[in-house]
Amino acid sequence: MRAINHALGGAVIGLSIANPVVALPLAFLSHFLVDAIPHFGVSGFDDVGGKWFNRTLIADASLCVALVGVLAVTRPYYWVSASICAFLATSPDLMWVPNYIRVKRGKHIQPNKLWLLRFHTRIQWFERPIGAAVEVVWFAAGIILVEMFLV
Repeated sequence: MRAINHALGGAVIGLSIANPVVALPLAFLSHFLVDAIPHFGVSGFDDVGGKWFNRTLIADASLCVALVGVLAVTRPYYWVSASICAFLATSPDLMWVPNYIRVKRGKHIQPNKLWLLRFHTRIQWFERPIGAAVEVVWFAAGIILVEMFLV
């Protein structure tokens, strides 16, 4: 799933659950739930270090920063909680950073030694082009839900 979709889900959790003891771990765990849903993926597009991957990474990061900006401007009292939850919902993908750096340096991707990385890989059982439709619907729903809290 794209980072912005994880971030939107986390923001919704942060906006809807006032108790951070509940909201923060729930936002983190939401990442794995969302990754288990069929989503976009295609060989060549998601090749770490490839042109499309890098463009998607920049677009995703830009959208996540824009989300935090929108939250800060429109929900000044709740934006910190919602932004932290958005980050936590996206953060499990940071586990892939070491392999991204290896590829950028011309080295091979290391096998997944950590149990959480292996779990994270296995739950993403359906990454295909048709999954883009799921991502678009998830994005639209996330925007609608965040907007509901902005009123």
